[in-house]
Amino acid sequence: QNVKSQSLKYIDFLVPGLVGFSVLTSPMFALVNISSQYKRDKIFKQLSLTPLTKSEWLVSKILFYIVLTIISFFLMTLVGVFAFGAHISLTPWIIPFLVVGPLLFVSLGMLVGTGSKSVESSAVVGNLVTFPMMFLSGTFFPVSTMPAYLQSFAHILPLFYVIDGLNNVMTFGNYGAALTDLGVLIVLSAIIFGLAVRFFKWREDSPTRRRGSY
Repeated sequence: QNVKSQSLKYIDFLVPGLVGFSVLTSPMFALVNISSQYKRDKIFKQLSLTPLTKSEWLVSKILFYIVLTIISFFLMTLVGVFAFGAHISLTPWIIPFLVVGPLLFVSLGMLVGTGSKSVESSAVVGNLVTFPMMFLSGTFFPVSTMPAYLQSFAHILPLFYVIDGLNNVMTFGNYGAALTDLGVLIVLSAIIFGLAVRFFKWREDSPTRRRGSY
């Protein structure tokens, strides 16, 4: 790993960072926007009249963004390898990060969008949540180059574990560290998904829902 690290080019580091960036931005911004608009336009209230449950609706969005993330991954990887000469490993270890990442950020976007009072406020909160992760999680430069206090802050950002995990499996071949990153992501995803389902209401004017609505 040390020999390989010494021969790395910037593009070898950048490709996993950009993959992680797409894992964050597409589902996060989309779900913040969709959920806040659906809430404003009473579309969730209309959906409550169908057999669809909250969990099923949320899972459908997660599956869509998993597929979109996988497509983005292959496009960015092909460009990185053939246009810029990136040296990265394509390993099955990548797949869990491309699955758990969208699960986490779809759920987080849903939580922000439905928890905000308006479309405008949801956009503000979404940006406040998203932009620190964009620039402090290792997307464009290693977290290790930042001051110590920013490194500590980076370790509480979910995107850090996506990008660090992808770097570990695609660039460094450090599968032990990648497993730790994946474990953290699974725990965070379970918590945020649970919160998103718990606080997501079909009907804003109804304090309770029928049993089985989850």
